Amino acid sequence: MALTITNQKPAQFSPVHKLPVSGDYDPVVGITATLVDPLYEPLNQTHPVVISDGSGNDLDKDQTTALILACLGDTVDGQAEDTVKSLIAQGSIYYDKKSPLLVNELFAVQAGVQYKLPTPTPTCVYTAQSDVIPAAKKLLAGQVNDAGEFFASIAYAYHPETLGFWFQSSAAFDDFKTWLAGSAAALSAVLPGSTTNLLGQFAKTSLKDLTESLILRADDTSENEEYSFARVIIHMLMEYTQQKEAAAAAAQSAPEAGALPFLLSELYSPRTVVLVNVEAHARASGNKVANEWKLINTSIGQPVKVVSNRQLSKLTALPRAAAKAKQAAQNTGARQNQNGRSGQVTFRKQPPNKVDLFKDLTRVLRRMREVNRSQNVFKQSKSTFVKANRRDPDDWNKPGKIVSTRYLPDIHVYVDTSGSISEEHYQQSVIMLISLAKKMNVNLYFNSFSHMLSQEVMLRTANKSVNQIWNEFRRIPKVSGGTEYKQIWNYINASPERSRRLSLVITDFEWTPPSRRVDHPKNLFYAPCSSMDWDTITYYAQHFVKGMYHIEPALARRMLGMVA
Repeated sequence: MALTITNQKPAQFSPVHKLPVSGDYDPVVGITATLVDPLYEPLNQTHPVVISDGSGNDLDKDQTTALILACLGDTVDGQAEDTVKSLIAQGSIYYDKKSPLLVNELFAVQAGVQYKLPTPTPTCVYTAQSDVIPAAKKLLAGQVNDAGEFFASIAYAYHPETLGFWFQSSAAFDDFKTWLAGSAAALSAVLPGSTTNLLGQFAKTSLKDLTESLILRADDTSENEEYSFARVIIHMLMEYTQQKEAAAAAAQSAPEAGALPFLLSELYSPRTVVLVNVEAHARASGNKVANEWKLINTSIGQPVKVVSNRQLSKLTALPRAAAKAKQAAQNTGARQNQNGRSGQVTFRKQPPNKVDLFKDLTRVLRRMREVNRSQNVFKQSKSTFVKANRRDPDDWNKPGKIVSTRYLPDIHVYVDTSGSISEEHYQQSVIMLISLAKKMNVNLYFNSFSHMLSQEVMLRTANKSVNQIWNEFRRIPKVSGGTEYKQIWNYINASPERSRRLSLVITDFEWTPPSRRVDHPKNLFYAPCSSMDWDTITYYAQHFVKGMYHIEPALARRMLGMVA
């Protein structure tokens, strides 16, 4: 749906909201105040702003809010993404609707465009050493009037799924705690004992290191009661930020604190909050900064923690204790070519044949490292004078041969048996794989999947015909239902042995990726159900590639036999 906006004053969105600490908790009010209201601020005060669709229907604020909310769900809504990106690009000063980042990262894109930072891609990598630390130094030196470049550098380098607040130094954070104590005292008559207790513990928190992070909620439905700690602390941080920004604007200088709105979904109902010391970032090594944010991302990705009303829950407490026993990780590579490739992928006009799939499969296998032991065995011989020639052992001028047994990674196939795929649909692809396995002389590990995952079995190919193997395959119990790829990712990542295999998903690509970033197995690839309508396959595959950009930007390289 294409939207057109007229008579609107282009906006620069501010993440600062002040959702009340009393009454019902409604994050949508914050979305309306910070994102929707600026879109309806008229350029000419005598005429209203009009947002209309292609059919001439006008959208009111509630409808516009609903469109934005459609982009903040658990899965990627491609149509809503395109519509809202186009609307935001028309109605804001700084935004690039061609950015592959989701609407959920709107503020990161806004800051990136404002500071002319290229969009992060597989060939444009942001690092602590080349981006985050220099931006922190600029902010400290007063070379910029806001933390936009510092914020965008962290967002582009690490994409943390949290809400952050930055402070110029540990002293600036201490100033906030002093202000917080006075503000909390004014509410002491209505604050419950649990909130007062947690605020007291927060007052003892130090920000001398790079960050400090807290767990606020187990999910969006918890800790939303009146005057809960989660509501009070975010309200206070936002109010303090607003005051500091107003004072800095009056003095024409950089503020001492501000918000880091990494995700819209965390901005209005944060599960965690990260407090950031800019000075510590400016003076730290690149490895230390990178490890800190990797630790935060790891902690966020761990299972949901129980939030206590008695004890302040630190986000990175357990991972920090475990990290002390590990060697510091190496810094990622420096930023490379700044012209990223588009998420648009050109697929073949015809489905792949046996030769296409074999070519791509062997290419991937050759790039993978050999393993100590697997079902994928091959012999390699070489000439040497160290060993006598078997036909003429007395002639030392004739070399002998040394035959060594080597192992390539196992092949593990996951076949989509959801309701949209019948046996005849995946039969051709499976038979093709069986033929390849026979040609490569390997056994195959196998799971079927829908919204469930079947038990793992091994299909042995030695001394069997393709038809015999196919008949054995048909006798293996299959699961049915919906489609869910994430369970495959979790299944592979949970086992180092499975992670070393070449995993291949045979599917019709009718699946919507999650909106949050999750770990995609590095050795997982995808192939189409060849007997299905090819235009339908490529339609869903294109949407799959586009929706997966925030998880695996180079997904097109994992589509075996499909890319032209």
